[in-house]
Amino acid sequence: MKEFNWDLSLIYNSDESIQKDMKKIEDLIAKFSNIKSEKNTSLEELLKVVEEASIIMSRLIAYSNMKRDEDTTVSKSQKTALEVEALSAKMSEEFSSFEPIVMSTSEEKINDFMKKSDRDDYKQVILRTLRNKPYVLSEKEEYLLSMAQDIASDTENSFYMLSYADMRFPVIESDKEKRVLTHANYSNFQTDPNRQVRKESFEKMYETYGKYVNTFAADYYGHVKAKEKLAKARNFKSNLSQELFGDNVDEKVYDTLIEAIHDYIPVLSKYMDIKKKYLGVDEIHNYDLYVPLFEKDETKYRYEEAEQIIKNALKPLGEEYLSILKKGFEDRWIDVYPKEGKKAGAYSFGAYDTNPYILMNYTDNLNSVFTLAHELGHSIHSYYSRKNNPFLQSDYTIFVAEVASTTNELLLYNYMLKNADTDIQKKNLMVYNMEQFRTTVFRQVMFAEFEKIVHDEVLSGKALTAESLNEIYYNLNKTYYPTVKLNDEIALEWARIPHFYSDYYVYKYATGFTCATFLSQAVLKGSENVNRYINFLKDGNKNYPIDQLKIAGVDISKKETICQALDVFKDTLDKF
Repeated sequence: MKEFNWDLSLIYNSDESIQKDMKKIEDLIAKFSNIKSEKNTSLEELLKVVEEASIIMSRLIAYSNMKRDEDTTVSKSQKTALEVEALSAKMSEEFSSFEPIVMSTSEEKINDFMKKSDRDDYKQVILRTLRNKPYVLSEKEEYLLSMAQDIASDTENSFYMLSYADMRFPVIESDKEKRVLTHANYSNFQTDPNRQVRKESFEKMYETYGKYVNTFAADYYGHVKAKEKLAKARNFKSNLSQELFGDNVDEKVYDTLIEAIHDYIPVLSKYMDIKKKYLGVDEIHNYDLYVPLFEKDETKYRYEEAEQIIKNALKPLGEEYLSILKKGFEDRWIDVYPKEGKKAGAYSFGAYDTNPYILMNYTDNLNSVFTLAHELGHSIHSYYSRKNNPFLQSDYTIFVAEVASTTNELLLYNYMLKNADTDIQKKNLMVYNMEQFRTTVFRQVMFAEFEKIVHDEVLSGKALTAESLNEIYYNLNKTYYPTVKLNDEIALEWARIPHFYSDYYVYKYATGFTCATFLSQAVLKGSENVNRYINFLKDGNKNYPIDQLKIAGVDISKKETICQALDVFKDTLDKF
């Protein structure tokens, strides 16, 4: 039925309209080239072209990707997506000269532009571009660095090929059925109620990694060393300062997060004691951390029920938010059910001048309800951001993206907990929330601390070996899980974490969940907090992430903020 399918015809309703926009992009690429070749290049005119072309391209990308994903078997949709991708690459290549043009523009001309332009968004683009100037090298040096960057990225490719293409895992027997262990089914084995299955799959996974650990260590050492040298070449003191620079995050935020989490390790240990009690074991091992404590809640939630539950759960966000939420359900933003050929998973997408859209694969279970609330959080954040900002200030950062979606999840959690029919439903919900704290906050901060230790070792001139990496990772597990009977194999886990090749990224999971916890509690306390939160959603990228969060009423640079969020974890444990 139509109401369960998204309406992409609102973006493009014919092949001709797509081709027309693609032709516009070609014309704008040529126009950009002509303007920049003029003797007195106009920054204002260049920005107008960049803005116009980027709005059209965002529309083309959103439509072509969503059209392909609704049925991946349609070759015509695949072809269009590839054509748009190629055109986007061509546009990016031409527009990449914008930054060097700004960098080479005289101070006098920049000042003149800042005085005369009536576009605050244009001024912001220029100022943020010039902020990079101390870290941009000469044209020849930039060329050499780009080649070095290409070589450095090969370490990530090597990791993926070794881990996902070359490695082979043994057979595990579960419920008298023999299955080959894979990356895809490992989590299923680790949640198996049969402890022997969990133990065997854990040991076999890391036994296999152990055979290749020296190769993984050499590859990761090469990656870290390259990233630190490239950062130094750009005049950053370290790769950490380079990675935090884009979001304008002080290194103290990173260190404060780790420090605060360390203070709450005793609370995590208390959670481990609860696991031990409900699992009925004398000792908790690493392979016991993911097994459910109770039988799964098999309650079915039809899509229409989920819609009403989410509307009720998000009522604290106010009438304006609810009216946008209603539009999302009524105006066919959502492609609801699994279909043959449809892409798996869930996401929120859209463009500056389109509705937000959500791809779902709704399956009538509680997890689907939470996923829908999460994606609606992204979509309504995008709606607010686009409606309240010019294009160049409408695209919020990854740093804050998960805050809005997770705040929705946590408001839903609070509503479901309050309205749970049975004690087992309440217990399952509380465990779900506590596991989020363990895996999204404590675990990700442990990863973040591992990264910092490893990079600092390289900065101090030390070489990384399999032995040293294993020791660092094992000792961190001892710190974070002092009451868990650690298995020796856990020392090898670092080798299977792909995020370590996306330097200093994982801490954002922890800050996002921490901020969302703080904000969901604040929203439940009253309208003044709600107004601040909505203003945060409206900010787009006018401010840097830390300042945006301050608009919402949360200062993530302060340890007390993190502690207040972690107190929610503590309170949940106390009530369990």
